[in-house]
Amino acid sequence: MTTATTYSRDSDIEYVQMNFDVPVGPILREYNEVKDSLNLQRPEYDHKDWHAVTLYGYGSDKTKSHWEYRQKGVKPFVTDIGEKCYGTLNWVRSLPYTRIDDVRFLVIKPGGYIAKHIDVLEHNWLDPLNISLTYPEGSKFILNDKEVPYKPGVSVVLNVHYEHYVENNSDEERVHLVVHGKKNKDFWSKALDTATINI
Repeated sequence: MTTATTYSRDSDIEYVQMNFDVPVGPILREYNEVKDSLNLQRPEYDHKDWHAVTLYGYGSDKTKSHWEYRQKGVKPFVTDIGEKCYGTLNWVRSLPYTRIDDVRFLVIKPGGYIAKHIDVLEHNWLDPLNISLTYPEGSKFILNDKEVPYKPGVSVVLNVHYEHYVENNSDEERVHLVVHGKKNKDFWSKALDTATINI
């Protein structure tokens, strides 16, 4: 029997695993066609070999979160890289969102890491959908001292209010797809342990 759980953007849970059917193979094939366009992600911080490219946002090289680039009257768009990843964006559009704000590949190269940090200090923020495409042995995603149970095809909504860090202790790339957007009324019904919804 499923326990009724209600989530919202302000929920204090660390993460919610979603029941989305992720077409890992086709998405990775498109990633491999554009991986030469990766940009170093947030080089001003103490991360190592963390890279990204934007498929939908404000430019393929504008790889931070969409709100860092927003300007009045300027809407996000399919980037030059996104045009080469038609299948990936088509699948993202099939997800239960009323609006997509950004879609990015986030990649940690072999031996790389994302240093400990908190994205949102002032309040809980259960929001970004973070989808694993590759998760080589030696990968680790720690959120509020708990390991997120990633493997290829697992999609998780993360609460980035909590301190988190990521390691790739392998000789392969760790590739994830990250989506920000406004969730529709059906979104949380796709959570693995959800019976009721609160948007």
